[in-house]
Amino acid sequence: MDYGNAEWIHYTGSGYLIRLEAWSFPVLRLKRLELSKACRRLVVTLIRRYAIGILHLDAFGELLPGFEIFDW
Repeated sequence: MDYGNAEWIHYTGSGYLIRLEAWSFPVLRLKRLELSKACRRLVVTLIRRYAIGILHLDAFGELLPGFEIFDW
């Protein structure tokens, strides 16, 4: 049974929870889903520095210095 992206990208009400370990190459998958280059850069940096497996992108979270932000 195919659930699309619901198996690894979950809406939390104020953002998204992304299970990066669900795919062998999650950044390529995010690129195919047309996630911005700036956001993919953040994901790559967090994976390399902290070996994260889950990322919560929250509208009410703190801003990370040194990364591009967008005011939508």
